[in-house]
Amino acid sequence: MSAADDAYGQIKDAILSLKFRPGQKLSEVRLAGQLGVGRSPIRSALARLAGEGWIRVLPQSGTFVSELTVHDVLELAEIRWLLEPYVARLAAARISAAALQSLRLLAEDLKEKGLKGRFAEFTELDDRIHFAIHRAGGNRRIASILRNLHDQIHWVRVSTAALPGRVEKSMREMDRILRALERRDAAAAEKAMQQHIRNIAQSFRSMPRGHRKSAAAGGEAA
Repeated sequence: MSAADDAYGQIKDAILSLKFRPGQKLSEVRLAGQLGVGRSPIRSALARLAGEGWIRVLPQSGTFVSELTVHDVLELAEIRWLLEPYVARLAAARISAAALQSLRLLAEDLKEKGLKGRFAEFTELDDRIHFAIHRAGGNRRIASILRNLHDQIHWVRVSTAALPGRVEKSMREMDRILRALERRDAAAAEKAMQQHIRNIAQSFRSMPRGHRKSAAAGGEAA
């Protein structure tokens, strides 16, 4: 892996984990010092991130972490609304007993992390549960589309996880999805997944703009 690739991965991970927050200004010099590389790899990494829409470069102002707008999130929710409930319906008929048992264990771990406020582990487990349902649906192309959207979807989940009550609601929603899968109830699984996606989008939409933006203290990446 090149220094530029490594810098790209570390900066993107910091954005996805909200270590670098939406609207936060990024400094080439500070990033180079923090990551222990020269400024050339940092420039290459930032150019790649800008091309993917994760950061924006404003002439005379600097480089900033991009903000996902409400419109962006609603577009993501629309894609998920079309695909994930359908996948849940398929999974209810196709998922194996072993996969169901694995999902239930993941869900129990999810509850434990959520109740303890361990949001990073909570969202990682939430991703794993969704991916397992996508695989169980048996449509590899749909699973691939959703996997390609993973980073943006993950960012929204991380952003909303800290909202009061959102983790508890998410756990209840996931439990309804799993119970429908365990009953092999395709219609209920589809409906539960639809409600889960709708609630995530509504949670983001209800967040105060300042909370969504919430630039890190000090304004620049340390």
